[in-house]
Amino acid sequence: MIKAIIFDLDGTLCDTMPDLRTAMNAMLARLGYKTRSRADLIRFINNGAREFVRRSLPKEVQRVEFIIDSALGVYETEYAKCYCEKTKAYDGIKAMLMELKGRGYKLAVLSNKQDKFVKDIIDTVFGKGLFNIVQGQSNLPTKPNPESSLAIARALGAKPDKCLFLGDSDVDMETAKNAGMLSIGCAWGYREAEVLLGAGAERIAENPDAIVPLVDEIEGELARMREEARLAKKRK
Repeated sequence: MIKAIIFDLDGTLCDTMPDLRTAMNAMLARLGYKTRSRADLIRFINNGAREFVRRSLPKEVQRVEFIIDSALGVYETEYAKCYCEKTKAYDGIKAMLMELKGRGYKLAVLSNKQDKFVKDIIDTVFGKGLFNIVQGQSNLPTKPNPESSLAIARALGAKPDKCLFLGDSDVDMETAKNAGMLSIGCAWGYREAEVLLGAGAERIAENPDAIVPLVDEIEGELARMREEARLAKKRK
């Protein structure tokens, strides 16, 4: 059975894009660059703050590292001013999390966003105590490298194949695959279902209300596999 469920933050638990856009466009304006649309920034997100900044800058400076360093510092200053102003949980998320928590699943958050912002957003939006672990960008490699997700699984006492990873991006689906975890792609976020399936999503949830039924479906499938393995062993 599934022991732990790990969630991405941006585009999965919360719509963070309004505040991300405010901060990014403030940074771009301060540095004299053209601001970006929501659609632009959705394409650039998912690989950590530095890559988000790099991709948001004009192409001609995206490989100039000292400009990236400077821009990242400005962006973090601007994001610190607004990161919880408009960020909110998607409809149905809180009820879904409470149902899973009530069933005894251990819950975690793993994001490529800066750790201090991840923890503050989770505490502000959901309160303390709902999640067993909340982890942002740390000294470990960012997703889709599996090290952070595997570290969370160890801390929760769960084997990777007993963990379920939920996210809205190809990066999240690749993280699950790299870690040997089960996955559900969240199609209400910043990537389409086709992108999630192409990255290896085993199931797609069109909205948060679909998550608990999908978890039940996965649990049933795992139970059938265990029973088939038991019967096969008995026949030998």
